[in-house]
Amino acid sequence: MKRIPTAIAIGVGLIVLFDFFFTLPLVNAIGFAFREWTIILTAFAVLLGLVNLMMAHLTRIVRHNEPSTGYSVLVLLTAAIVFLLGLLFGLPSAPMNWVFDNLYLPLQGAFFALVAFFLATAAYRALRARSLETTLMLVAALIVLLGQTPLVSVLPRTREWVLDVPSTAGVRGILLGVALGTIATGLRLITGMDRPYSE
Repeated sequence: MKRIPTAIAIGVGLIVLFDFFFTLPLVNAIGFAFREWTIILTAFAVLLGLVNLMMAHLTRIVRHNEPSTGYSVLVLLTAAIVFLLGLLFGLPSAPMNWVFDNLYLPLQGAFFALVAFFLATAAYRALRARSLETTLMLVAALIVLLGQTPLVSVLPRTREWVLDVPSTAGVRGILLGVALGTIATGLRLITGMDRPYSE
């Protein structure tokens, strides 16, 4: 029975791959249908995740003995209000815009303000000058940080060089590594070497 999911996955992967590289009417139509099915399955997966989230919070509320029960009530109440507003007025409407402008955006700003302090403490722990590599990272981070301030007139050019040359090279190297890893994972799935769908 494990061969059937493997054969389906390999077949679908090869059809979508051929659809990407070749212009064949039948293959293009089947590849388009597979992509549409993927969108539908993704929507159902998001719906299943929302149902799972609601059930987890409802279970926590029913138990009454956990200290975070109030947060679960708040999550469910907020989700119900936003769901009803979206259902009654639609997504591009004045009530939904008010919710996003007056509730979501301030909470997002407060969250990212807290994240900044956590990032600062993590950078302090990670960038201790213990070796040559961490010393170079510490110097580059200080140049970029001080280059953001208007107090030092020499550092903005150095900051731009750090961001344009070594930082861009590092980001491109990371993206190339991610792309090669994605290609390798896709080839292993298409050839049947990895079979997470049948295990």
